[in-house]
Amino acid sequence: MDTVPAYTVAINRQMLQEKVDKDQVALLSMDGKADKMLTISNDKQLNDAVTDAATKRVDWLQYEIETSDSIDQRLKANYLDGLAQILRYVKTYGRSSQSSIHFLPQIIATYKRLMEANTQKISIANIVRPLPYDIANAALQPEFFKDNKGNNEVRDIMLLKLADRYPEKTFAALKAYPEATVTDSLIRSIGHKYPYLVYDYAQANNKFSYRIQNIQDDPLIVSVVAMARNPNKSGQFYFPFLDNIVKGKITMEDIDKAKNDPVLYFRLLVQTQMDYTQRAMNGDTAMGHTSLLKKLEQKAKDDFVAKINGLHERPDAIRFRCLQPLTAEELYYVAVLTNGLIYTSSYTNGVYPLMMRKADRKGDELLKKLNFDHYRKFLSQAAAYNTLKDFLGSFSTASDAHDLMKSFVTGLEKTNGLEDGVDVADSYASVSETLPDLAKDMLANVKDNLERNKNENNKKGIAIYDILYNLFLSADSSNHIDLTSQLEIPPVYNVPFSSLTNEKGEVISQVFFTEIRMAVISLTDF
Repeated sequence: MDTVPAYTVAINRQMLQEKVDKDQVALLSMDGKADKMLTISNDKQLNDAVTDAATKRVDWLQYEIETSDSIDQRLKANYLDGLAQILRYVKTYGRSSQSSIHFLPQIIATYKRLMEANTQKISIANIVRPLPYDIANAALQPEFFKDNKGNNEVRDIMLLKLADRYPEKTFAALKAYPEATVTDSLIRSIGHKYPYLVYDYAQANNKFSYRIQNIQDDPLIVSVVAMARNPNKSGQFYFPFLDNIVKGKITMEDIDKAKNDPVLYFRLLVQTQMDYTQRAMNGDTAMGHTSLLKKLEQKAKDDFVAKINGLHERPDAIRFRCLQPLTAEELYYVAVLTNGLIYTSSYTNGVYPLMMRKADRKGDELLKKLNFDHYRKFLSQAAAYNTLKDFLGSFSTASDAHDLMKSFVTGLEKTNGLEDGVDVADSYASVSETLPDLAKDMLANVKDNLERNKNENNKKGIAIYDILYNLFLSADSSNHIDLTSQLEIPPVYNVPFSSLTNEKGEVISQVFFTEIRMAVISLTDF
């Protein structure tokens, strides 16, 4: 029977019942329509189920709470208020594609089971234990469940579920419940995945921080706490070296000797990056490698590129003085990690020629020493600054250079993200203008990779190489490639005149001038 029987609401619960009704209406209108249908997806079956839960299932629960003989007056008020809380919670966090609103039928059903157990004064832990985090969390929103006899067990269960579902949010929850029995185990497991969380939370002076500090048998936790609690506030200098510190390859005292010297500290960062890259090639990902790369980028920009960019009007001997102590490997990272920031003249007159001179003009040997770290970014950068021909010409043999450029466009489907593919795309326009034979090889290699991925039915690879192939073809206008119709993007290598005109065929230019007032002092004034 779908129709809720008529029933009388106690006068002291009328406002609570009305609050649930209002929250039902608000939830149903979150799709932008003030009707009794909640449309959250293109799946009609899901929409119907969610609508049924928000209307009939909630109406029935209101009825059952109000008319139950086994629920006392205090709990009836709590249960109605809790139902309103759940509806508001679901509405508030109901915008994402995997939000709690998709599970509203399960949430309402779970809330009913939790109420029944709570009314019987038995633990709700066994109900919560098998549930997915998002369903359990929504159903447990009412505060009165904290009075349930299984509250401590439920808290621990939910912390474990949170750690599994949203690990990066776990420390924030542990800060609120530092006394939980699972706290230490979660500090260890989450800390090894996200050591920066240990660093951030260990700096405070509160109960959760003390729990972190009291872990003495885990080298990683101990090392990060030492960084966070360093009296000189130098933790950020140490963090990039976390993995090597834990393994005993370097000490904080070693870092102290270098941290105030831009060259020595940068050298230490580069050596560690080269070490971590070698390890990554062997399947060993170092802890804190992301922090290391960020610090490398920051120091390359602040200590070197910002200086030489700022001195662009000074003689080269003065402008590039800060680069002189750097090795070829260090100059490579200065260049490749400041792509988009380094001035053309800073690269072509300073960093690149000095790097090549210090590498004895052996570009292939330099890349080998660097384990080919960021090599696609470097080749793309070299193409943009018209130094690619010179760099490839420094290789021991022409075949080595050919193999490198073949590798440059191969295996993009195996890389993380799309950055490497973007580097390949960015390089082609410059290569096609200055090295037409190499551009032909790149186009042929891209086509071969496209066919290979089609044969392997690799959807990511097909998408990447199909885009690259059409982009490369479009660089030659004789190919008549229309990127707008094929890829739904505007032309990449040219700007059609038609895209600049208004409906009258006019090109309107807006020029903005800034008035600069200067005080001119005549020499005769002295």
